[in-house]
Amino acid sequence: EGVAIAADTGERTLADILSNAAKEEVTSKSEEESLSQRNDSIWVQGIGEGRQDEDNLSLYIRFSEGADEDDLWKTDGFTDLTKYGHKAQLFGSELASLEATTSSADEGEEGKVRLLYDLVYSEGAPRNRAT
Repeated sequence: EGVAIAADTGERTLADILSNAAKEEVTSKSEEESLSQRNDSIWVQGIGEGRQDEDNLSLYIRFSEGADEDDLWKTDGFTDLTKYGHKAQLFGSELASLEATTSSADEGEEGKVRLLYDLVYSEGAPRNRAT
């Protein structure tokens, strides 16, 4: 008799699990459809289509100028690696330094991209105004 009760209870539990899973699947599908419809209504058709991720970047700086011992970045600025080729000039550069990064950032393709550096402001940099 105990085996029969356990089997019945197990079957009922399995049936409940499957039933709840089916309900969740229907709910998530309807939520996805609702979200998709909402996104379709707020986005302009054709905008961003056919673009690569790189095309969506407007500025990408790795501060690799830190590898240059002559600190030309203080006068010449930083090179933008996107197709736009912007130049970023740092005002108050005497308050900052470039140090080899300690982050686990993508190092890029060997030989194509130089080492990544971090822009580090000195302790003496004023904290109450922009530099």
